[in-house]
Amino acid sequence: MQKRTDYKNYFKNVFVPVLVYGAFTGLLVGTIVFFFKWVAEWLTEKSIEIYHIAQSNPWIAVAVVAAAAAVAFLAYLLQRWAPETMGGGIPRAEGVLRGILTFRWLRTGIAVIVNSWISFFMGLPLGSEGPSVLLGTAIGGGTCKLPLSHDSWDRYIMTGGACAGFAVATSAPVTGILFALEEAHKRFTPMIFLMAMSSVLFGVTASNLWSMLLGHDPAPLFNVGALMGSFEMKDIWVPLLLGAVIAAVACGYNVVVFAMGKLWGGKLKKVPQWAKFIIVFALTAIIGVIAVGNFNGADALFGGGGLIVKLTVYEQFSWAVIFVLLLIRFFMIAFSTSSGATGGVFIPMLSIGALAGALCGKLFVVMGMDDSLYATVVMLSMSAFMGAATRAPLTALVFMVECTWSFNNLFYVGITVFTSYLICELVKVEPLYDVLLERMIEQQNRGKTHQIVELAYVVQSTAFAVGKSIRDVLWPANTKVTHVEAGDNVKRMDDDGEKKIRVGDKVTLITQTYDLAATCRELDDILGMQPEKTASSADVQDDTDKEQKGGNGAE
Repeated sequence: MQKRTDYKNYFKNVFVPVLVYGAFTGLLVGTIVFFFKWVAEWLTEKSIEIYHIAQSNPWIAVAVVAAAAAVAFLAYLLQRWAPETMGGGIPRAEGVLRGILTFRWLRTGIAVIVNSWISFFMGLPLGSEGPSVLLGTAIGGGTCKLPLSHDSWDRYIMTGGACAGFAVATSAPVTGILFALEEAHKRFTPMIFLMAMSSVLFGVTASNLWSMLLGHDPAPLFNVGALMGSFEMKDIWVPLLLGAVIAAVACGYNVVVFAMGKLWGGKLKKVPQWAKFIIVFALTAIIGVIAVGNFNGADALFGGGGLIVKLTVYEQFSWAVIFVLLLIRFFMIAFSTSSGATGGVFIPMLSIGALAGALCGKLFVVMGMDDSLYATVVMLSMSAFMGAATRAPLTALVFMVECTWSFNNLFYVGITVFTSYLICELVKVEPLYDVLLERMIEQQNRGKTHQIVELAYVVQSTAFAVGKSIRDVLWPANTKVTHVEAGDNVKRMDDDGEKKIRVGDKVTLITQTYDLAATCRELDDILGMQPEKTASSADVQDDTDKEQKGGNGAE
C-alpha cells in the first residue's frame, strides 16, 4: 500500500507538474528565443554591410563611430532601468537559478532583448547565447506566476527555461540539458533532469516548427563536418599537445577577464558607467571600419560564429591575420564583458579557442600533420577552450558533437578536453562563470551582513517536499539539511540526499543568509507553514564567530 501511495504522489506531485510546466515554458521559450535570435542575426548582417561600406568611405566611417557613441548612451539608459542585464547572461541566470541573485523577470526579459540587439547591431564581440539563457530564465519567471504554480516550483521552472534558451540558441538540445546539471546547479537530481529535458524538448520542437514554417532547413551550429578529417592513433600527439596549449590560452583569458573586472571596479571605479559604454562602443566601431591588407575589422567583431566557420578553411587567413584577430578578440571580449555591456561570452569565448587552434593547426601542418586534419584541430581547440575556461568538460565534449554533427573524433576530443581541463585544475585558475557570478553576488549584497542560523521544521501534510528526496528539493541558497528525525525519534544524517521526506518528519537545517525572513518564507513554502514559531537556535556572525541566542525556527 505504501508503494502504491508513493507512486500516486510521485505521479501527481512530480511527473505531471514537470511535464506541464516544462512543456508550457519550453514552448514559450522556443518561440520567443527563436525570433530573438532571428532578429539578432538580421541586425548582425546589416551591421556587417554598414562596416564594409564605411571601410571605403572615411566620412561614413566617422559617422559610424559617432553613432556608436550615441547608441552607447541609449544602452546605458536602458541598463539603468534594468541593471540585471549588466554583463554576461549565463552567470546572472546561474545566480537566479541557485537562489543567490534576485531579478525582475518582466523588466529583465524586455531589457535583455533590446539591449542585446543594440550590442549586436553595433558589433560588440558578444553573443546571443548568454542573453538567450537569461531570457529563458525570465520567461520561466513569468510562467511561475501562473495561478496553478506552487512557489517552490519557481526555480525548477526557471531552470527549464534557461536550458531551453541555451538549446534553442545553440541548436544543441543535449548540451542544454547538461547545462542544468554540470553548470547551473552543479549536481544531478532526477527532478532537475526531468524539468530540463521536458523544457528543452518542447522548446527545440517549437523552434524547429517555426524554422520549417519560415523555410529554414535545420543545420548544426557550425556546419563544417565535411571539412573535418579523422584522427588515427599515430596522430595522438596532436590532441595531447593541443590540450596543453589551449589550457595556457584559457588560463590566460580567465586571468585577463578577472584583471579587467578589478580594473573597472578599482582604479576606474569613478569612471561613470555611460562613459565606459561610450569607450567600448566607440572602440568597437573604430576596429570595425579598419581594413588593411588581408585584415578586415568586421572579422574581429560580433559573436564569432561566422569567424569560427571561416577558420576551418586552411587558406582563409594568414598566420599574421589570425594572430591579430586573436589579440583583438582576446582583449575586446574581456573589455566588453567587464564594462557591463549586455551580451554573452559563450560563442565569443569559443572563437578565441578556435583562433588559437587555427594557429596551432598551421604549426602542426609544418610539423608533419596532414592538412586534412586542420579543421578538426580548430574545432577540438574550441571545445577544449570551453571545457577549460568554464570547467564543464562533459558539456564541452557533448557540445562538440552537437554543434558539428560529427562523431568521428569523439575519443580525441575527450583527450584534448581532458588535458586542458586537468592543467587548468592543477594551476588553480578559477572557472570563468564562477568568478563573474561572485562579482554579481558582491554587488547585490554590498553593505549587508550575513548570519548563519540553524532552523528546525516539522513537515506538514501540504508541504511541497512530501514524498521527494532531499537531493530533489531546491533548498534556499546556502542551506543544508543536517539531519532528519522520523517518527521513530531517531536522527538520521543523509549526505547522499536519498532519504524521502515524510509528513511529520522533523528536518533540521543550517543556512547562511542575508535575509532570514525571506529564507524562512522559502522554507515555509517547501516544508509547510508551521503551527507555532519559536526561537530555535543561534545565529553566528561569520566575521566574529560569536554565537548569539535567538534566530527564527519552527518546531
